Amino acid sequence: MTATESVDVVIVGGGPTGLTAAKLCERTGLSATVLERRDGPQQAPAAHVVNARTFEIWRQAGMPMDRVLDATHAPAETGWVHFVPRLGGEIIGSLPFERQGDEMYDLTPTPLRNLSQHQVEPILAQAVPDLRYGHTFVEATDTGDRVVVEVDGPDGRNRIDAGWLLGADGAASSVRRGLGIEMDGPRTIQSFVMIHLKGDLRGLAGSPPGVLHFLVDPEPGGVFVSHGASREWVYMHEWDPESESIDAFDEARCRRLVTDAMTPDALDHVEFEIAAASTWHMSAQVAQRYRAGRTFIGGDAAHRFPPTGGLGLNSGVADVHNLIWKLAAVDAGWAPSSILDTYEDERRPVARFNCDQSLVNALGIAEVPAAFGFGHPAQTTAERVAQVLADPAGRTAVETAIADQATHFDLLGLQLGHAYEGPLVIDDGTPARVPAEPARDYEPSTRPGGRLPHAWLPDGRSTLDLVDPARTTVLVADGASRPTLDDTPPATVVAVPEIVWADSFALSADQAVVVRPDQHVAARVPIQEVGATLTTLFSPVSPVAPA
Repeated sequence: MTATESVDVVIVGGGPTGLTAAKLCERTGLSATVLERRDGPQQAPAAHVVNARTFEIWRQAGMPMDRVLDATHAPAETGWVHFVPRLGGEIIGSLPFERQGDEMYDLTPTPLRNLSQHQVEPILAQAVPDLRYGHTFVEATDTGDRVVVEVDGPDGRNRIDAGWLLGADGAASSVRRGLGIEMDGPRTIQSFVMIHLKGDLRGLAGSPPGVLHFLVDPEPGGVFVSHGASREWVYMHEWDPESESIDAFDEARCRRLVTDAMTPDALDHVEFEIAAASTWHMSAQVAQRYRAGRTFIGGDAAHRFPPTGGLGLNSGVADVHNLIWKLAAVDAGWAPSSILDTYEDERRPVARFNCDQSLVNALGIAEVPAAFGFGHPAQTTAERVAQVLADPAGRTAVETAIADQATHFDLLGLQLGHAYEGPLVIDDGTPARVPAEPARDYEPSTRPGGRLPHAWLPDGRSTLDLVDPARTTVLVADGASRPTLDDTPPATVVAVPEIVWADSFALSADQAVVVRPDQHVAARVPIQEVGATLTTLFSPVSPVAPA
């Protein structure tokens, strides 16, 4: 069978990671085809939080941001995490859910918001030029200079000749398995039944409303997640696949589990329907490799995190933001193919950090039920909860355990603060600030490796909007001399207002900031050294043969 068409990049997987990759391909001049085995966008709730960095990437990629942001849930409705015996019961303790206030506009043009994957995915999908639902990846053959991808579709089997293949096809990635790439870390930590229910449960959401409701009474146990308090929720209930099949969770069983997890008087005030039930396994794994020849993996295909931190979707979007500009640079001829090795070198450590923090969060949340000291045979769990809360010392211990979870729901440093090292970053010798809590703390800086600081420009744009998605951007102070860029890799030179340069970037007028297309700072150098710096960054590094 011969290939029937040719494309620069074949992307397997039509979730947020794959769709972002396709849109970035469009912005950088690469043709891309997305293959998705499902017959349409995600229907059931999955990820429910989109962080600031993901919105920034979508903004640069040219996603329809008005529609995306209109679909988000207001912070007033989803700004808290509550700990309750049962849904609708006493709020024993609460924590802010991330930083969603207006003060965040000083750090990002697009603060974190709750936005469910199944609500945003259709919007992203409509922005992608060549998305093929009902197409299943079969296998790929790497010929050395191309990849031949075999696909099953509605009209039968065909082949696509591609420059590169990207596997963004989820935790059970066929692309990854075809490459024989193993995962490091535990495959199953805990298993859950996810019950999707539809109904107006605003009366049970607390005041102020909570987006997450952790049930401290282990008799029902689990977590309620609001995906729009007036319309749909998810109840996560622990499940033992060794003792019962998912088939045991029919509509009647699911309804009974949900009602048991609510206070009795709450049932008099709410109505809901069971939309679906599915299972999932909490994992903490990172792929051993992100590349084999002309094939790459990203998103859940490359890493699986516990959901405690909301990092899966967001990490996948950042993966492809790192990768696609490098593919485009190699394709356009202004960078050597060796830069493709930096994808794994830069992104895998971030995934490892995110995975470890998510696991810490997942294990730490167990401190709250532990503070109740369950296990007394003469008491029901409900009686034990009441007894502990009636005792001032007991209540204080529980409140302390809840307060100890604050980092779990405040991961700004992890979202905006990661910095890259390696041949595409030139260290200028300035010491790195090591925050007390790396996952939580973030301080904007133009230090090489980190994300370019956001600041508002007089015309209403962000400094992040100045970065060209397809080539290197050189930022200089308004009024400063322009760098000489004869016979260097292509770059866009942009002048930044002096007040932003001095106040937000804290640089002198004789300096320049070299910014990669993924909005990470590559170098800070004197203006006269910009040309040599570009040549150094994008001249061939020590060749590494494809894995």
